[in-house]
Amino acid sequence: MADDTKNRTRAEENDEIRRLLKAELDGIAARLQRGGEARGTGVDGGNFLDVAQGLERQEQENLISSRLMGQARRLQVALERVNDGDYGVCSECGATIPHRRRLAVPDATTCVACQDRLEHSGAGVRSATNRETDG
Repeated sequence: MADDTKNRTRAEENDEIRRLLKAELDGIAARLQRGGEARGTGVDGGNFLDVAQGLERQEQENLISSRLMGQARRLQVALERVNDGDYGVCSECGATIPHRRRLAVPDATTCVACQDRLEHSGAGVRSATNRETDG
C-alpha cells in the first residue's frame, strides 16, 4: 500500500515536472517566434550610425535566439530524463539533485557539488549530457 502511494506521488510529481518543462518550452518557442517576426525588418540604407545600430540589434537578437535554442535543447533533455526516470538524479555521481535546485534550474543534470567541481575543473557549466545535445 505504501509503495502504491509512493509510486502515485512520484507519478504526480513527474506529471507536474512535465507540465513545468513543457510550459518553459512553450515560452521559449513563443519568444523565438516573436524574435523571428521582428527579424523581418532589415538594415536598409540610412546613415552609417543607423546601419551600425541595426546590425548590432541583429547580432543581439541572434545571440538571444542561440541561447534560447540551447535552453530549449536542455529542457528537452530534461523531459526525456523525466520519461526515462532519470530526472533529479545527478549524471555525474548518481545522487539525488535537491528539489530546490530542480526548481531553480529545471534542466539541471548535476547536483550542486558536482556542478561546482565541473566548473572549477575547467569542464564548463555543462555536463556530458548537455554537451551531447549541443553537438
